[in-house]
Amino acid sequence: MNSDGPPEERVIWRERFQAYHFDFRGKSIFARFDGCEFVKCTLVIDRGTEQLAFTECVFKDCDIDELEEDKQRGLYVRDNFFDRPLEERRAEFENKLAQALAARKAKGR
Repeated sequence: MNSDGPPEERVIWRERFQAYHFDFRGKSIFARFDGCEFVKCTLVIDRGTEQLAFTECVFKDCDIDELEEDKQRGLYVRDNFFDRPLEERRAEFENKLAQALAARKAKGR
């Protein structure tokens, strides 16, 4: 990297991160995550975070449910998928199962 030129952008492609803590607060990252999978990760992004992109990434059971794009700061997001937390999905399944069993029981009367 030439100190007189712009910083190089790092491209992280198809990596899997499990239980990582990413602290991007107040930093110019110059990184792009393409097709990565984040499982049970924590991502900390604030108004000072710049030059960061997430494209076609999957976020499973993480502490976020969306990423906001801000082109002025160089924050880009495209075609990401946010899977709901496992506990939330399990509770929904149990609720639907209880409703189905109650309906079956009521129908059998």
